[in-house]
Amino acid sequence: MSLIRLSKSALIHNLSTLKDRGGKAEVAVVLKDNAYGHGLNEIAALCAENGARYAVVRNRAEAKAIAPLFKEILILADVPSLDAPENASFAINDERDAAKWASGTKVHLKVDSGMRRNGVAIDSVARTIDALLDRGLILRGVFSHPRSADRLSTELFWQEKNFEKIRAAVEKTCARNNIDPPKFHLYNSAALLRNGAADQYDLVRVGVALYGYCDLRIPFDKPPLKPVLSLWAQKIADRKLCVADRVGYGGVFEAKEAMRAGVYDIGYGDGFLRLNGLEGYETPSGKKILGRVSMDSVTIEGDDELICVLNDAEQLARLRGTISYEVLVRLNASIRREVVA
Repeated sequence: MSLIRLSKSALIHNLSTLKDRGGKAEVAVVLKDNAYGHGLNEIAALCAENGARYAVVRNRAEAKAIAPLFKEILILADVPSLDAPENASFAINDERDAAKWASGTKVHLKVDSGMRRNGVAIDSVARTIDALLDRGLILRGVFSHPRSADRLSTELFWQEKNFEKIRAAVEKTCARNNIDPPKFHLYNSAALLRNGAADQYDLVRVGVALYGYCDLRIPFDKPPLKPVLSLWAQKIADRKLCVADRVGYGGVFEAKEAMRAGVYDIGYGDGFLRLNGLEGYETPSGKKILGRVSMDSVTIEGDDELICVLNDAEQLARLRGTISYEVLVRLNASIRREVVA
């Protein structure tokens, strides 16, 4: 049976590295979308055991699953309900949310500092806060998201300046309403690793870096992160290939000599990419994938009983012109997860 192995030592190393970089800002671990495909429950437990007190998820279901482990959980893309955990806060992404959510709901207001995706406009911050306070909502945080922190440009600094204006407007509005200022957070993984500190913020949201990946390019100084996940497949059939035997759909692989191969129980139905047999992908041990990846299986040279097919998502991402995030989050939640040293 295929499985995913999660390296405890790698995750602890990454979390410690990010905490050091964060400085005075507290790390909020981003566990949305099944912890970027790694396994929500397993990663949440490891993070909580190693000092993480704040988490970020996509919806109420994810928050409920890990609620006992964290001081506060920010839900990015869902609406409040009676079954929400007591320690959950909800992101307000639009002015209209402030007028329709129930009194007593804890919220983090998202402000558009330049990404032009989610968040209220800068010039509507004061009006939105007044509206949510009139509604009886509890303002726990104000945040935004950088759009180009991993690129060599001045855009991150431009968004930081915008966020300074946002913060000033929020603090002024809070003082006028006689309430304490909320927690402020802007940085994602790339922004934190690029700038090396986040002392000016209360929280820093770390996502892909927690799992061992960093999209920063030269000339940025990339920290020594370690991939947490490896994907393994179990052999389900042996094959002896003769010269000119062709393998799989379309027969795109043709044996040049007699060879042994194994059929393994991983495929694009499990979230592994549907390689077309022409990319030249090799497993971490140097074994070639033969032909196209099927929905539920793949043929690989050799006869290993259990084989690692992936331990560096960036390698596969580069091959397919995508990013490590997509490779990771595709992995099916039904694959067994196993925490190893």
